[in-house]
Amino acid sequence: MATQHVLATLSSEITQLVETAAPHVVSVAARPRRPATGLALGGDLIVTADHAVERDTNIRVSIDDAQYEAALVGRDRASDVALLRASGLAAPTPESAPIPGVGALVVSLARTTSGTVSAALGVITSVGGPLRTPHGVVLPRIIRTDAALRPGTAGGAIVDVTGGVIGMTTPALLRGLPVAIPIEQVREIADRIASSGSVGRAYLGVSVHPVRLPSRQQLNDAGERGLLISGIASESAAEQAGLLVGDVLVRFSDRPLGAVEDLQDLLAGVRPGGVVPVTVVRGGSLHQTQLTIGARS
Repeated sequence: MATQHVLATLSSEITQLVETAAPHVVSVAARPRRPATGLALGGDLIVTADHAVERDTNIRVSIDDAQYEAALVGRDRASDVALLRASGLAAPTPESAPIPGVGALVVSLARTTSGTVSAALGVITSVGGPLRTPHGVVLPRIIRTDAALRPGTAGGAIVDVTGGVIGMTTPALLRGLPVAIPIEQVREIADRIASSGSVGRAYLGVSVHPVRLPSRQQLNDAGERGLLISGIASESAAEQAGLLVGDVLVRFSDRPLGAVEDLQDLLAGVRPGGVVPVTVVRGGSLHQTQLTIGARS
């Protein structure tokens, strides 16, 4: 009887937390025959998984029996986050919660095509990071859970046992495996999109691969390795700074470059419009120039 009481209490509390969090979860129709889920941030703003938004117009969101026309405010493919604005929606602002420890109970919430809520119980299996996404952007932390993420749940919410939102789900960042982006990171990305239409990530416009410099080219503090520039985008920051195909990038903002990840990490720490010194090996000599960082949404 004691066991039945504990299970009945747990069941009742899970039902209650789903009811608490459900007003923040909407169904998103933004691609043919494949709905997704969105997380309402308050008012008329909704975040969802970017890969689930295949059209810029004729987007609809629904919750319970209500449907709303939505517009795409902007997207960040690198983190798989898109921001929508649903005309007429006045959703409450969800309570954010800190990430629980590994093993903590969580619930994955989504909306079906009919607008009703669906839920799956699981535990936090890992909290890791940083994660380098397929687009080369580094996310400081990600959450893994074994709560079932069925088709249509991308962009849904992961909530803790109080109903507080801890993250947004997406299967697009880790070889198709479901992960959740912590809610504070999602809010930061959404705020940047809302203010300017894009995240505005730093962009050089170069294709590079690591090379070992011949001993005769290991000049001063150039080091043994660098990044050979094999391509430069037209009108990019690299082109405007005078960089050339065949140059070997050896320093960026006075930091050595030995791997592509070194450059990606350093770019993550600067904002578009900033000016940084870069050093290249060209024709056996070191050349330094000032480069104005470009932007890519």
